Amino acid sequence: MIGQRFLEGEAGFKVLFDCATVSILVVNEKGYIELSNPCAEKLFEYDKGELIGKPIETLIPAHLRKKHVLHREKYFESPRSRPMGSDLELYAQKKTGDVFPVEISLGHYEIEDEKLAVAFVTDITAQVRAKKMIAEREAWFRSMAENSPTMIWVADEGKACSYFNNTWLEFTGRSISQEKGIGWLDIVHPDDKEMVLDAYQCAFGRKEPYTAKYRLKRNDGRYRWIQEIAKPTYSPDGEFTGYMGSCSDVHDQFMMQEELELKVCERTQQLNDALNREKAVSEMKSRFVSMASHEFRTPLSIMLSSVSLIDQYIGAEKDGRIDKHLNKIRASINNLTGVLNDFLSIDKLEQGKVKLEYDILSISEFAHDVVNDMQFLKKNKQRINMQLEGEDTLVLDAKKLRHILENLISNAIKYSPDGTDIDLHIQNINGNLQILVHDAGIGIPEEEQIHLFNKFFRATNTGSVQGTGLGLTIVKRYVELMNGSITFKSLSGKGTTFTIKLPNLD
Repeated sequence: MIGQRFLEGEAGFKVLFDCATVSILVVNEKGYIELSNPCAEKLFEYDKGELIGKPIETLIPAHLRKKHVLHREKYFESPRSRPMGSDLELYAQKKTGDVFPVEISLGHYEIEDEKLAVAFVTDITAQVRAKKMIAEREAWFRSMAENSPTMIWVADEGKACSYFNNTWLEFTGRSISQEKGIGWLDIVHPDDKEMVLDAYQCAFGRKEPYTAKYRLKRNDGRYRWIQEIAKPTYSPDGEFTGYMGSCSDVHDQFMMQEELELKVCERTQQLNDALNREKAVSEMKSRFVSMASHEFRTPLSIMLSSVSLIDQYIGAEKDGRIDKHLNKIRASINNLTGVLNDFLSIDKLEQGKVKLEYDILSISEFAHDVVNDMQFLKKNKQRINMQLEGEDTLVLDAKKLRHILENLISNAIKYSPDGTDIDLHIQNINGNLQILVHDAGIGIPEEEQIHLFNKFFRATNTGSVQGTGLGLTIVKRYVELMNGSITFKSLSGKGTTFTIKLPNLD
């Protein structure tokens, strides 16, 4: 055959023909296959040499063969190298009858006055599937975008917007031709336009996601606040293709938030005003208490001195009834002096005027001195038990430590019945001072314990026992001033234990 003679005469071409990775078919003018390379035989699933002499239409799906005969005859009338069926979908058929998509390029030769066509056949099944998948995804995206309640837009790599979904167009009342490019900027609020355009262009420059909030004109001519979120898009091979953005109408939420923030500001201002008024009243009260306390101390001192003079004038022959009343006067004066001292102490603490004055103490001497001073306050058959542990030397503010111990011990005495024990346990080990004061008194109701250190607080079970409600407040302030801590445990009707921990600066 002519094709065989051609190949035998062109040994180099034969090697190329046999080794080609593209399917090659040589067809004569009558439509019979003269040659087929191994790649073609594999593609169409024929044995070696089995295709030679068969009509080329054997490899065409049955319903397309008649048309192909006409196309083939027309080609041989004016043969030229070209793609076959440009812009058409071409299909081929295997020996098994399976049909698959192909791309075909045609070439032509003449040997000994016989025209030959050379067909280069490529199986494009994978490409067709990929295109179909892409088309389906695009259709799915478009359907999703068109039916989304969110406004969606797409811009190309040149910053020109090329797509707006129906939700956007319905919101704005404009056509897509009006919006394309940068036409959408026409309906951005004039005060927001520069900010929006700057954010848009900067994002393109950095190829980063961005968000923006601006006002967009609705189809009724009113501007609405819009929240926009946009992200860069990329092709499968990683090439930047532009941006995709979504916009939500957040006008109602924004206005509610703005209204709420305004109310919060107004309320905050009202609270600040009220607080300032309260501070002013508190300062006036503090000044009054301080002034009154100082003014009362002088006449109280005179009264106490006068009682002492009366006691001396009467001498040893005084009536027991007179002595009893003089002691009552002394006790009342001392009690009122204690109240005034509490007011002055709390006033100085609140004004930050209290300073620490450190002393070197002997714990044993200091504690015994405090306990001895407390003896005269004891009720019938009450006992103050003291236990000391650890080092004897202590460096602390003696006045404030004395005030703390006297207050806790006096409270334990006041709120405990006759014949009970008050236990004082002091431990000074490794630079840490721990003080425990325990009583078996009335205790503190559990629901009221949270208020124990508040100013002027007195538990509901204190009855007629006198007190200002300032003592424990002052104790806590002094303890904290010395970088310590105070805690307590109490059971109503069972008693209370206070624990104080202070750093020993020795």
